[in-house]
Amino acid sequence: MTVSGLPEVRRLVAELRSLREASGLSLSELAARTPYSRSSWARYLKGEQLAPRDAVLALCQVAQQRPDRLLALWELADTTWSGRVGSGPDGPPPVGSEPAEAEQRTVRHGYRRRWSAVLAGVGVVVAAGTGALLVSERPWDDTARPPAFSPGCSGLDCDGRDPLEMGCGVQHLVTSSAVRTFADGRRVEIRYNETCRAVWARALRLRLGDQVELTRPGTRPKIVRATDEAHTLGYLSTPMTMADRPDGARVCVASITDERFCFSP
Repeated sequence: MTVSGLPEVRRLVAELRSLREASGLSLSELAARTPYSRSSWARYLKGEQLAPRDAVLALCQVAQQRPDRLLALWELADTTWSGRVGSGPDGPPPVGSEPAEAEQRTVRHGYRRRWSAVLAGVGVVVAAGTGALLVSERPWDDTARPPAFSPGCSGLDCDGRDPLEMGCGVQHLVTSSAVRTFADGRRVEIRYNETCRAVWARALRLRLGDQVELTRPGTRPKIVRATDEAHTLGYLSTPMTMADRPDGARVCVASITDERFCFSP
């Protein structure tokens, strides 16, 4: 079984993707602020490899979020994959320990000092028989907040590209020009970033086989499909369309049963 074939891992991946989207960081920016490379983050966020526990902590730190919940999800994913329950120091190493990257991190002395301090502030205890996690009450509003950053594209350069990959999804720069929550719980919004000069659609609680299509006069349709269960657990975004304003954008959601819902701002 592959890593991404496990429900527990798919849930963890969906949560990690949502947290990265909320942070607005591109993969390159995430790599620059953590001890993990861009290619490693790409594998973790695609579910191709189980993220190490330290990587989960790193993402929570740069996103200014407490790690309790994601650490609990990571424990479930790691335990399910490795087939061990509460293994001690002599147990098998967790998936994603990546000796090669450990060697790479040795070179990054500044990161090693920073993350040693971070990890020293976190204590995790697995409660016997319950698997509950008790995490120390260290505040996660680190004084070394991530510096301001600029999106990786603007206008025509953004057309057809992933809003998360290019850093256009940073929350305080995005406006939702239209939001619809359908009777079955699916939620779809049209998002616009004035700095990126781009519009895209973002969906939540999709069903397997659902297709989200964004159209705008004079541009190619942008389409994304829920082809994996992980796509139904978190946000799924279409590629971006160049736009000086969100006006004229239209989103349609089609299911495998030929249901179709459309709306505009």
